[in-house]
Amino acid sequence: MRINVHAGHNPAGMTACGAVGLINESTENRKVKNEVIRLLKMRNDTVYDCTVDNGKNQTDVLRKIVEKCNAHEVDLDISIHFNSAANDSNGDGKTTGTEVYVYSAASSAAPFAARVCREIESLGFKNRGVKYNRGLYVLKNTKAPAMLIECCFVDDRDDVKLYSYEKMAAAIVRAIT
Repeated sequence: MRINVHAGHNPAGMTACGAVGLINESTENRKVKNEVIRLLKMRNDTVYDCTVDNGKNQTDVLRKIVEKCNAHEVDLDISIHFNSAANDSNGDGKTTGTEVYVYSAASSAAPFAARVCREIESLGFKNRGVKYNRGLYVLKNTKAPAMLIECCFVDDRDDVKLYSYEKMAAAIVRAIT
């Protein structure tokens, strides 16, 4: 396979750096992205890192990511993210979980997205399912089929306790291969 993978925000501490909670999205999405790339390359897949580290604002980050992605002829674009707004810093014994966005149900990324949800669910996370969104910039503007993976919630104690970047990346790779 030929795959674009990117962490969906600027690095931590910069503008447009993603959600911050018990863990930091921009730190963790880079760990997951790096491990996904490592595992895919071990399989001899062609992988391009389309992460942006120098965006001036959110729009600039997104534009640069799409520009990098569209420079390659690939089978799939994968955007790694972490969600927020669970507001469960103490933990309630339940994970808020994972969800994966694709442009539409007709996207050829949709079956991959469903498998990603199931594989992450097998790690113990709640499966929030595949969501369709025609407004997300990366999904709307990449040439190749794309999915945006929300690995888990940065502000849910149960998600953070369960989370391991190695296991998360391995689940993603199992799902897409």
